[in-house]
Amino acid sequence: MNKINIWIITFAAFVISAVSSCSESFLDETKEWKMSSQYLDTPDGIRELAVGLPSALRLTHGGEFGYALLNYGTDEFQTGSDASNIMWNEYNGGLQPVVTGGSTNRVQPATPWDYAYVSINTQNTVIAKAPEVLQDEAELRTILGEAHFMRGWSYFYLVQQWGGVPIKLNPSVTLEREFVRASREESLQQVIDDLQEAYDKLDNPANIIPGKIYKDAAAHFLAKALLYRQSEICSDFSAGTKNEDLSKALALCDEVIAHRPLAPNFVDLWDLKEYNGDNEKLPEVILSAQYDLSTKGANGQQGNNQCVHFISVYRQWTGFVRDIAGGREFARLKNTDYVYNVYDLVNDSRFWKTFRTKQALNNPGQKYGDENVNVNFAIGQLGLMYIINSRADANRFQIEPNADGTVTVPVPGSGGQPPRVKALDPGTGAYQPVLCPETGIPVPNVLPRYRSVEGRPDFDPYAFAGLHWPTMNKYLDGLRSAVDQTSGGRDAISARVAETYLIAAEVKLRQGDIPGSFHYINAVRTRAGYKTGEDRARYVDGTQSAPSSANPPSSFYGKNSYYESNNIPVTTNATDMTVSDLANLPAEDKDIIAILGYTSDFDRMLCFILNERSRELMGEMVRWTDLSRTGTLVKRAYAFNEDVAKVSNLDNHHLMRPIPQSFLDNTWKDGRPMTAEEKQSMQNPGY
Repeated sequence: MNKINIWIITFAAFVISAVSSCSESFLDETKEWKMSSQYLDTPDGIRELAVGLPSALRLTHGGEFGYALLNYGTDEFQTGSDASNIMWNEYNGGLQPVVTGGSTNRVQPATPWDYAYVSINTQNTVIAKAPEVLQDEAELRTILGEAHFMRGWSYFYLVQQWGGVPIKLNPSVTLEREFVRASREESLQQVIDDLQEAYDKLDNPANIIPGKIYKDAAAHFLAKALLYRQSEICSDFSAGTKNEDLSKALALCDEVIAHRPLAPNFVDLWDLKEYNGDNEKLPEVILSAQYDLSTKGANGQQGNNQCVHFISVYRQWTGFVRDIAGGREFARLKNTDYVYNVYDLVNDSRFWKTFRTKQALNNPGQKYGDENVNVNFAIGQLGLMYIINSRADANRFQIEPNADGTVTVPVPGSGGQPPRVKALDPGTGAYQPVLCPETGIPVPNVLPRYRSVEGRPDFDPYAFAGLHWPTMNKYLDGLRSAVDQTSGGRDAISARVAETYLIAAEVKLRQGDIPGSFHYINAVRTRAGYKTGEDRARYVDGTQSAPSSANPPSSFYGKNSYYESNNIPVTTNATDMTVSDLANLPAEDKDIIAILGYTSDFDRMLCFILNERSRELMGEMVRWTDLSRTGTLVKRAYAFNEDVAKVSNLDNHHLMRPIPQSFLDNTWKDGRPMTAEEKQSMQNPGY
């Protein structure tokens, strides 16, 4: 057994962090002494400490490390035009116990590790002290249930990233330097024990309050932890509990599903109209990290800053300037090509409700270079459109030739304007400007995924690489108070019942019941289809709530490019997304399975489930752990993440993260600092 320390954290530091309210973030605490630790020997002190327990949920969405550890380096996302944390995506030589490369924004492994243990000490304090000071049995039961849940959740975060970790179950009151590092098996058992304790103590009230921890949350995460134990990453120790784990996980999923309906429409989850509004109170949302802007620090530091990381650059386009609705383009994450291939773009509404493909002009007087478009630009007019077409459809679009007839294709990421694109008029056979379907006015900035270059189908490297790609919208926030504000106040979903269905589907697969697996998947896919009468071109994402009086004006546009991309007639028919069996998988899944070379029924079905998790949970901070636990990270990242393939450094040792060097350097053994050899023996293999 190895030993490791949590050396920098004192009891007082935990107290400072934990007594903040739910609306404040433990990720952004200032070092101010507000009260003594004796306050925690009182009922009010423990109550205040317990109120702050859910703040730890922000660990998955906090700062730069939220996306770096959970979305980068997968089949879904790669480095955008800002490469601050490129090492987490490429798995290059900079990804070490002390990360190097990138920029001053680079994420160090110590940051989430430290935050997790700060939270754990808070949870330990509540668990230890609450029985001593609280007299009301119902209150004590609830608070202990919440504390055990959050401790199980925090250790689960650590296990999924680092494997075996130090297990600390008592509050720290003095400086401590030596801790036993448990195995993955022991650490995961602690997760399961804590979540079981929470499940036994918590209830599901009739009226749910967003951000509160209830029995359904414990059931969902306990099922997820049991599934984790039966995933490939735990295959060396989990066989003995397989039947029990899977049976229990399925029962827990069924229980949650019985309590909580899916939202009627997938877009309901992302249609933010006001903070703490209807979309944040949907029964589908089992648990969410709470944010608002009522107590924000400088530039909204305590808000949800994932609203800036997925946005591609748009202010370089003709007729655009950065605005509240468009968002501040940190451009950290770019969609991989897999993102466009994994969806049925005609029948599955989720792509069009997850990605922004149109924006309105908000600075029509702006021009670039010698460009001269004979159109009277106006605020609110369609100004930017991404067209998600196929290679077979490339000839529908071509680059406008230069005056001498030649075609110039700019270098991706060069910062210049992309070439102007024209569309084929099927009636005349001539290429004409791409027109806005609502107004008939030419659209100044059009980026098809594929277009013709000198008669050849060609992937557009400028449109979907470099600076530009359709922005994932699940964190966009039009209620931010300033154009350059780097964080917002919308909640971040930690668990929702659509994932519960997909957990159950995977459990069924691992029980050998593939028809039963389809039963759960089809519940989610049925919601994903278009309903009779639905406007497939309608678009909302939460930025439509930007103030109408904002300056600059809003670039929100209430339509998507569904019809321009698919090139089909307008329809309001329903679509059927259900799948009956492995022999009748959708074409997009068959293509992905073929690329990955899967042939067995189990591997093909697991691939389908992972694809479905992409379609449903895109960007929701679960992808890296999904691929690492199933042992599919290496194959999928090489196949679909061009940055990983280019560097060619990823291997199975990357299924665990490097233990922070700061902990190794300050760990003692037998009353003395560890030697270099002892530090290396404690480190995860390969680092």
